[in-house]
Formats: sequence, structure tokens, C-alpha cells
Amino acid sequence: MKAAVLYRPREIKFEEREIPKLTSDIDVLVEVRNVGICHSDVHYYVHGRIGDFIVKEPLVLGHECSGVVVDKGPAAKHLEIGDRVIIEPAAPCRICDYCKIGRYNICENLRFMGTPPTDGAFVEYVTWPSDFVYKMPDSMSLEEGALIEPFSVALYSVKRGGLSPGDCVAILGAGTIGLMTLLAALACGASEIFITDIVDSKLRLAEELGATAAINVNKEDPIKTIRYLTGGRGPDIVFDAVGIERTFAQALNIVKTGGKVIVIGLGFGDLTTSPIINIPCKEINVIGILRYANVFPQAIRLVASKKLPLTKLITHRLAFSELVKGMEMLAKGEGDAIKVMIKVR
Repeated sequence: MKAAVLYRPREIKFEEREIPKLTSDIDVLVEVRNVGICHSDVHYYVHGRIGDFIVKEPLVLGHECSGVVVDKGPAAKHLEIGDRVIIEPAAPCRICDYCKIGRYNICENLRFMGTPPTDGAFVEYVTWPSDFVYKMPDSMSLEEGALIEPFSVALYSVKRGGLSPGDCVAILGAGTIGLMTLLAALACGASEIFITDIVDSKLRLAEELGATAAINVNKEDPIKTIRYLTGGRGPDIVFDAVGIERTFAQALNIVKTGGKVIVIGLGFGDLTTSPIINIPCKEINVIGILRYANVFPQAIRLVASKKLPLTKLITHRLAFSELVKGMEMLAKGEGDAIKVMIKVR
């Protein structure tokens, strides 16, 4: 089979590998069809690391995937050969304290596709434990299936934030996760949603998807604008979908007293000028998000209902052989790219 392997920053080689074998009774072998490029893939591609996760050996990236079951172990009873499926790219240990209380996303022994040292989905075939593989409803396309993973990040963030119907929300960053957080917040009943970015095309799409107001931070002060639009009160919840000091500082200034700041983005460096004093003085709850847990089935049902136009976020569709082109496009911010979808087969 063909595999796209990252050897060092900005060096991906296509090579032939053996089709993987089932290693346990619970595994399934999936022929990969669609994989979305995540910005975490781009971080590994450009920098060779995300925080303490460092690419030390050749690595296959990719984790936003859908495909078709072509083989299965006898314990994979809920799936049949030929089923179209969505892979949840997490494989926890299932026995640690975190797994036992349902927070398997922070399992210390978690394997995650495309994160060192676990190979990911930019391959033609992959094996994965079947309890983290979901049959796709007939109403869903394979592209929608590959979008379930990033949408699950957004849905989990909204659920962890405790969003209630009628809440006012601000989202900092209108990339894939920011826009999906917009859709998840709408689905959970947010009354007003303000979103910020520096790219006008992304902000226009946000308004098309239902944002109350879309603010270009290079043209307007987001703190003053959002506080004005909320009558000086500030939003109940602010989602930082960028994760840099600038947006974290904005979030602490924008959110209402007693509100919540949900940190989703992974772009952080050291905090040096953020108004940390606001956390105790405004009694802000700051909640960090690491991927998701226990939301894939709900995300699949929501998308299958056809009430969420996720595919509007796909700006580019490329062949497997064009993977590097897609990585560079996102790394350089070319072509107003939001979600680049790779068709593997």
C-alpha cells in the first residue's frame, strides 16, 4: 500500500508498505477514503513537533478520516465488511483511573493517530480497535465522515463549557475549529455568537453559517467591539480557538465577570503580558480542551440530521499525491484555505 511518511520538517515521502495485519480480535482493517488535513498535521510538517510531542522517527500524519471496512476480528461484532465507517483516532488503555471515569482523552497511555509515535491515516489501509470505529449512517457522505473528528473537538468544547440555550458566546479564530465551534454552539442553543479573525473570507463564511457579528481584529478592537455589542456585559463564554497569548489576553478581557474561557487552540508560547489578574478578580473559569471524549456518537447523529453544513468548510479537495501541496497551502495561508480534504482512494 502507499503511505505518506514525514521524515523531517517539510519532507514527506510516498513509499510502499505492507498492508497492516489485524493484531487483536477487536481490530478492523479499514481502506482509507478521505482524510482532512488538520493544523496539528501542519505543525508537525513545518516544525516537527507540537510542545512535548516531537517527531523523532519517520511518522505518518493524519487523523481526520473515513473509509470502508475490508477485514475484521471476531470481536468486532457491530461492524461488517463493506461498512462505511468513521474512525475516532484515539486508542486509550481503558484501565487507568482517567479511562474508568470516562475521561479517556487524558489517558497517560493514549495512542493517537498521527501523533508520535503512532502512525496516522495518510495511508491506503489502517487497522484500529473497533470500539473506536463507528458505522456511518447512509445519509452521510465519506467527506462528512472525515469531518466528524474536528467537529467532535468543537462539540466537546461546547459541552465542557456548559453552554446553555440563550447563552452569548464569542469565538476567537475562524479557522476550522472556530467555525465548527460556531456550528456546535448554534446547535446547542446559543443566542448570540461573535467571532473574530484576520481573514475576511473566513469571517464572511462565519456570517453565512449564522454568526451574529464577524470582526476583523486588524480593523477593529475586538475587546471594545464585543463589549459594546453585548451592552458592556461581555459574553457568557469565550472560546479561544487560536491559542496564542494575544487571543488568550483578549478572551480574559472580553468575557463577562463570572464567565468562562475555553482554551481549544494549541498555539501557546509563554504567557508574559496576559491579564492573569482578571481570572481571580472577575472569577473566570478557564477550561482547557484536549481533543474530546464520549462525543463521537452525538456528533455523528447531528451531522447525519443534515442540519449542520460542515462541507461548506471544505475549501480545497486534493488527490493523495497532492498532500504536500495541501500542507504548504495551509502552512502559508494560501488561497483562503480552511479545510483541505485529501481523497486517498
